Amino acid sequence: MSLPSSSLLTFARGEALPSSRLGMLFALMLLLLAATLRLTDIATLPQGFSDSEIVNIRLKDNVRQGDILVFYPAEAGGIEGLYHALGAFATALISEGTIGYRMLGTWLSLLSIAILYTLGHHLFNPIVGLMAASLVTINMSSILLARTISNDAVLSFLASVTMLSLARSLPVYRRRRIVTSNNQSFSMLGILLGGGLYLHSSSLFILLGALSYIAYLVFLRDDTFRQNRSYTGFALLLLFIISVPYIISSINLPQYAAFARVLPISLAEIPQAALDGLLGIVLQGDSNPAQNLPSRPMLDVASALFLLLGLVVCLRRRHSPRFMLLLILFAIALPAALFVPDSPNFARMSVLLPYLALFFGIGFYTMIRQPIFRDAVFRQLTLGLVLLWMALNVVWTWQSYFVDWRNNPAVLPLVNGNLGQIAHYFDRTGDEPPVVICNPSWGATEAKPDLSLTAKTLLMMNRTPFAYHEANCSRSLLLTNGGSTQRIVFFSEAALDDIHPYLQDWLAQAQTIDWTPPRHGILQLEAAQQLASRAGALTTTAPLSYAPEVSQPAPIAPPIRFGGNLTFLGYEPNVQRDFLPGDTVEVITYWRVEGELLPDITLKTHILSSPVTAIAIRDILLVNPVQMQGRDVFIQITEVPLPKTALPGERILSIGAYRQNTGTRLPVLEGNEERGNRIFLYSINVLPTDAGEGEG
Repeated sequence: MSLPSSSLLTFARGEALPSSRLGMLFALMLLLLAATLRLTDIATLPQGFSDSEIVNIRLKDNVRQGDILVFYPAEAGGIEGLYHALGAFATALISEGTIGYRMLGTWLSLLSIAILYTLGHHLFNPIVGLMAASLVTINMSSILLARTISNDAVLSFLASVTMLSLARSLPVYRRRRIVTSNNQSFSMLGILLGGGLYLHSSSLFILLGALSYIAYLVFLRDDTFRQNRSYTGFALLLLFIISVPYIISSINLPQYAAFARVLPISLAEIPQAALDGLLGIVLQGDSNPAQNLPSRPMLDVASALFLLLGLVVCLRRRHSPRFMLLLILFAIALPAALFVPDSPNFARMSVLLPYLALFFGIGFYTMIRQPIFRDAVFRQLTLGLVLLWMALNVVWTWQSYFVDWRNNPAVLPLVNGNLGQIAHYFDRTGDEPPVVICNPSWGATEAKPDLSLTAKTLLMMNRTPFAYHEANCSRSLLLTNGGSTQRIVFFSEAALDDIHPYLQDWLAQAQTIDWTPPRHGILQLEAAQQLASRAGALTTTAPLSYAPEVSQPAPIAPPIRFGGNLTFLGYEPNVQRDFLPGDTVEVITYWRVEGELLPDITLKTHILSSPVTAIAIRDILLVNPVQMQGRDVFIQITEVPLPKTALPGERILSIGAYRQNTGTRLPVLEGNEERGNRIFLYSINVLPTDAGEGEG
């Protein structure tokens, strides 16, 4: 079989045209189609980020802060760091959010398609290049991976660009005429082989394939290769220099190194994993909803047949270096794609996609080179079938990805889709009326290493800046701008059910905003009149007093101004006053913000047996002070557990404002005069333990 590289056959007219024009025009059309498929609904499909993607986003933030490592710790042992450095650079150019974080994968996917056309054209002819690029353009797994924030997104690009660099640097045509090599080509080859190690563990197999091909050329004793030995040595020297930090890190941190991850399954599992992976190309497909529409194969049957034909042709022409280049790299990359858990894994199999596409292009060109296609009718029929094949695959991919995969109920929880829906809602509507995000972990006594639901939602937003307030709504209610119209965000129906009954009475007048599901998630509340009425009532029904060390005990009426732009509006007097040891005392207080709050401010509630002796203390602020503004009001229900050893008797409640970082108490002010640093509210009764038993 001859694979000429000088012309592009035009089936409809039966004549050859210069490939530099028509081939580039078709390639440009393919890139436009690829960009359309990869950029359509990129902000909302998928709805959000998976937990593993959020980990990668946080690693990109680490890079921006100067924390650059060869390997980052991960659940699978480790993850290479160069992808995150590239991602940090990409988001610096564009923005963050679903668009900014996904754009790197989209760029790499489009570049890999352009490289495939160039590679097929360079090694064989424009038709092989166009058909290979066409296969990847309309492939669903390639489109989905282009939107995935994972270093798996670099595999197809890395395999393609490495193969192109080898083809341009080394004598794949076994020319007898000695040509002068370009030092830049060999420099790029060394940089790619060394730099790829920092991108993905599968680059070890790509590197091994490249070295194997160089060894193959040495075995052939090719004249051109002997002429270029010094250039090849220079490329290998660059490879060694670039890989030194990688080797040192692998020795120092073997638990994170790629060598510990190249074979993640046992030897006994390899045959079944390999069989499942190969069958996944055309029969069963990847069953992971995060990576594929379950049971959808990677390729259609017709494409798989041409692929198989192309593989057979390459095996028959294995004595030619250009065919051997493809075979060697493909064979050595197979373990990286197939010997993985839960095979077939389309994300890991993306390293094979460039080779499979080229096999497909070779198989198609082999078919049209048969004598029967010299007839004009068959040429026209073939052109029509090619266009029909592309159209059917575009429709199949569109239906599978943009309809079936989007609506698959298994996908939404895998990508935190409920948070993504909320993020996209605020992308459309902005931050007016004001937004209060209910974060159930705000004010938690134990810090969690994972991002809060609020932080995850903000990662998925493309609108910047976005002003919002944050509170733990189960035990606090934040009323912005004196109770004016605001929106309150709940991340789940369970969060609504967990709201304290006292606060549910306030939310009873809220209206549910009708938007995309989950529709229970956002409420609109206007409570200015109710707040004004309640604050006025507290001035007469909730008396309090200054601390006895600064004033004679005498009732005073709220509001009471504290330092740090905080005013105490009053407390709820109609609450339980009798408790047993071990019970929880609920103290309901109202506060107003007069200006910018201190970022480390908190409220400390004491239960006192005497003015200076506390038997129980609770230190907590259930709203985020950083985002508070003047005229904001919040209601806080502080739960203070009584010790089980508490003695019976009357106990006094006091409250004060503190700075967490310094432990400094903020002053209580009367005009410009300080009146201590705490106020006394009301008394409770601790009952004898036997009183509770008698009631039982």
